[in-house]
Amino acid sequence: MTTDTKDKTRYKASVIIAVYNHFEWLNLILDALGMQSEKDFEIIIADDGSNEETVNKIREYIVSHPELTIIHSWHPDAGWQKNKALNKAVNQARSNYLIFVDGDCIPHPEFVADHLRLRAPNRIVGGRRVDMSQQISDDVEKWPSLPLNYFPNVRNQILKHSLKDSLGLTLSQLRRTLRFPFFFGKPLGTRPQGFLGCNMGMFKEDLARLNGFDEDYVNPGTGEDTDLELRARNAGMSCLAAPRYALMLHRCHQRLPLDSPENKAILERHRAEGTTRVKNGLIKES
Repeated sequence: MTTDTKDKTRYKASVIIAVYNHFEWLNLILDALGMQSEKDFEIIIADDGSNEETVNKIREYIVSHPELTIIHSWHPDAGWQKNKALNKAVNQARSNYLIFVDGDCIPHPEFVADHLRLRAPNRIVGGRRVDMSQQISDDVEKWPSLPLNYFPNVRNQILKHSLKDSLGLTLSQLRRTLRFPFFFGKPLGTRPQGFLGCNMGMFKEDLARLNGFDEDYVNPGTGEDTDLELRARNAGMSCLAAPRYALMLHRCHQRLPLDSPENKAILERHRAEGTTRVKNGLIKES
């Protein structure tokens, strides 16, 4: 719920969450967004056709959390149409900076602030994802609401279960949960590298140059988010990986198949043609 005055405000960021059912995780994500150090942002739920039960729970959450500005952008379930849902959400965004989150990733309290510190024109920023083990993920999923110390809590869970894991895996996971400070306003250890679609930020006008996400992708897997990176690089944009910032906890789940021949064909065509702007995107072009 928002006031007319705030509706006309240009927020520092629009946080767009791609979801399909699994409200128990969306609930935790929204709780985490309510704990952000940076408060000047709106939330847009890019819903790819969740069922009535999930939709009702989302509505109840919005009503019970008037302190958050939440838009629920929904379309009917017609198979996998995540890119269509994302484009619809982007077109509703009232900020000039967009931060994308998947519906199974819980952001760190400095998540929004980090993305805003790292933003720059002509750049896509990718943060760090902490892949939780199945046991820790199951434990987190049972939380009725997000505790204030949720990141240290998961770090402690990793240590607790470390005897069952290899030392290398434990150290790798612990390292991923550690956020570094900015020194004199500068980040540490960033590098020109690709990003994950579950954790990225960019200026809205830069995404508009590419005409958004390609809705010709109607299968998950290869290309549905790497296509955006390919086209961004073709357009001369940079991709900045920030492994010590914009952290998030990622639910353990079975990976979706990555062998869609239709996706591969689209991606290879865009690579061969040096495509930057797609026709079936934010704006439908002939």
